Amino acid sequence: MAKCKICQVDFATDKEFNSHLRSHSLRQAEYYQEYEPRRDLFDDSIIKFKNKEQYLSADFNSKANLKKWLESLSKQEAYKYCKDVLEKRKEKKGLIYAPTQVELRSIMIPPVSYLNGVFGGYYEECERMGFKNKYVYPSGKMVYGSTYGEDYKIYVDTREQRPLSFKRQSEIKTLKFADYAFSCDKSTCNCYIERKSISDLIGTLSGGFERFCREIERAWAAEANFIVLVEDSLDNCLKFNELSSVYKKQTRVTPDYIFRNVRDIIQKYPFVQFLFVHGRDVAAETVEKLFTCGCGYKKIDLQLAYDLKLL
Repeated sequence: MAKCKICQVDFATDKEFNSHLRSHSLRQAEYYQEYEPRRDLFDDSIIKFKNKEQYLSADFNSKANLKKWLESLSKQEAYKYCKDVLEKRKEKKGLIYAPTQVELRSIMIPPVSYLNGVFGGYYEECERMGFKNKYVYPSGKMVYGSTYGEDYKIYVDTREQRPLSFKRQSEIKTLKFADYAFSCDKSTCNCYIERKSISDLIGTLSGGFERFCREIERAWAAEANFIVLVEDSLDNCLKFNELSSVYKKQTRVTPDYIFRNVRDIIQKYPFVQFLFVHGRDVAAETVEKLFTCGCGYKKIDLQLAYDLKLL
């Protein structure tokens, strides 16, 4: 139910209400910012309108403002705000698992490292809130490489169009899913890695979304652990619409849309992780690290470990 605050008429659906706004010569953004104004808690600027759901739930226009505002609070006040935000999101979105670093960095909530400090233990607090925990907070650098001799090799799928270059021996082989696997799958707990450029990510999480979900379902049926490795930084991917080298006129999807699908996958499939790294060389090194860390990658949020320089 929606009620127009200009003429006091009730509407059964938002669609009917949005059509009605044309009779007032108003766009949604103009209406909400005029008649239901919301302001940034840090600098009192009007909240920018993207859509109704975002506008009515937003407290800040930027992560920078969120950070500055939290810095002005006592630890107890910051704790209460962050706990309330997570609890509301859990209820509204029906979340099951404690939000990952990728999830938190793609919405207006502080990252895991900040929450870990203000909560005195992120995963412990999430458990008290009713989330299920997939990971533990990393206690140090991941250990990898030393026990895996030269006989072990990396399998590269025949359909991989731009294979990464590895120090370790590799072999072209048809894989049922993903782009990379290890010759000893037991030692990696059946780990498979799907490589993506930013452009690949945009295409896969928009027009190719259903096809990608079918690939994930095949991985699930094979009891695999599935890592989506993006060969560009999370910051760049979160603002790809500002990158002229990536965002073309015919590209109609937004980072908000892409990362909503990313978050949905992370919550629906607990064996899937997304990891964003700085470039192809780092991506190649990361593949080798993940395949030679035993099953250590399963216990930690990989994006968090990477951001903390522990991966």
